[in-house]
Amino acid sequence: MEISSFAIDDGFAEAMVRGFRSGFLTDENYTAMKTCNNLTELKIVLEETDYAPYLQAEGSNLPVTLLRSKLKRKLADEFAYLQAQAVYPLSEFLRLMTCRFMIDNVVNIIEGLKNGVNPEDLINNADPLGYFPEIKNMKIADADDFTNLYSTVLIDTPVGPYFSKFLEESMGEGSETKTLQEVHNIFKELKPEQIRTSLKKMWLENFYAFIQKECNGLTKEVMGDLLYFEADFKTMQVIYNSIGNKDLSSTVGRTTTRKRLCPSLGYLYPDCERELTNVTTLDNLKSAVVGIGNYSELLKEAPDPTKKEEYNPNAKSLDDLMYEDEVKRYSLAFEGQCHYAVFYTYLKLKEQEIRNITWYAELVARKLPKNHPGWKKIIVPFRWDLQK
Repeated sequence: MEISSFAIDDGFAEAMVRGFRSGFLTDENYTAMKTCNNLTELKIVLEETDYAPYLQAEGSNLPVTLLRSKLKRKLADEFAYLQAQAVYPLSEFLRLMTCRFMIDNVVNIIEGLKNGVNPEDLINNADPLGYFPEIKNMKIADADDFTNLYSTVLIDTPVGPYFSKFLEESMGEGSETKTLQEVHNIFKELKPEQIRTSLKKMWLENFYAFIQKECNGLTKEVMGDLLYFEADFKTMQVIYNSIGNKDLSSTVGRTTTRKRLCPSLGYLYPDCERELTNVTTLDNLKSAVVGIGNYSELLKEAPDPTKKEEYNPNAKSLDDLMYEDEVKRYSLAFEGQCHYAVFYTYLKLKEQEIRNITWYAELVARKLPKNHPGWKKIIVPFRWDLQK
């Protein structure tokens, strides 16, 4: 059914995003970047690609931070064009995709305000993919008045519902009777990464629920699989990063804070939930995921977070291993027809390409020798086999 009707509303947008694939960097582009001796040469290489219009007006010695900003701006403009062509439910699907970036922007601004960073700088450095009109109002907030920030700004933003749910969970039972002072205390005391992880967990669950309710069968199947793996990866990352942490690895921490940070969906949920709750070591984590996908193989290569003395900066981290696996899944899903996963995977793969470029730019700026292991730590979209 999807094959015969998908193009009626979504055919043009799908054709556009498939056309955008031609703008991904080629093997030759990556080889040329690797041979660069300075950022001026790197900029010249990128001016031979689709990034040229966004870089030509800048000086020859382009700082890495500005380079990344320009690359993100190009991606944001392309995504905004796709949104302009979309009708419901694709329009809502694309909007929900941007909420992930909105959460990052809001958390970064809150943390910046806590640290006394100029509000104007925080707004200007926000990710363009996560821009929303109300973000400008955050710069008038008092750095110490998170109550006012929440009640007058955050509650009315597109990610306001996630913040409301987050505060309800953080306050526990009787949250409706809690005071605004307690809202202030939560924002002031909790670490930004904990807030970010909690909000993104809620976003992921909400995104999955929308897809299962509103999208066609193929989208449910393909996106369901991708989001299940993404949820599992987040769960494993949360638990992996908590190993050796006295607060999160304690009995209370495992069953409260850590458990709340793990998504309530995925191939690990709920069958492995009990085993995962009891994890305190890397070996425990490996045992808990046996038989689920290729998770055991990924964890087999991951370094033990409690053995700092064995840390090898040139070895792959768990994040590196997961990025590799995700890029392969996204690349394969992009090849499918008549489903919305093509939009999701396009954005994910473009994000990876931007990470590759900025990583190379950092290596070039630091003038690391070409035989340094860091030059191999990129993951090329649609060409994951190059890393083997």
